[in-house]
Amino acid sequence: MPSGRDSYKANAVGTASPAVRLVMVIDQLDASLARAQRGYEQNDLYEIHCSLMNAQAIVALLRDSLQLDIWDAAADIYRLYEFALDRLVRSNLNKDRTLLEEAQEVLLPLMDAWRKAAKMVSTDDLASLNS
Repeated sequence: MPSGRDSYKANAVGTASPAVRLVMVIDQLDASLARAQRGYEQNDLYEIHCSLMNAQAIVALLRDSLQLDIWDAAADIYRLYEFALDRLVRSNLNKDRTLLEEAQEVLLPLMDAWRKAAKMVSTDDLASLNS
């Protein structure tokens, strides 16, 4: 039986705008990358593995959500996600922190850009409701 917290989360995600859902996904990716870094700091192989698996799934979701046929820049971002995904997989397989850091160098600016874009869309949505 789902807890009240689980129901709240499901409702929050289900009723959120696409921009807010994107930020939720980005925040989960950010948290997974931070947990993987902590795992490396503490030499916690289980934490590294679980965090990197979660990060890989999120990056694959973001990559596969790009609409390559309607946005010219999507192909470039797709390649950046592919690079980051490769580094995350190799970091997990080889337990190599430098590969995680290479992925983060690509992902962190993308995550910041998506957050800014989502904020702009949300602000535009609010402005259109008020006019």
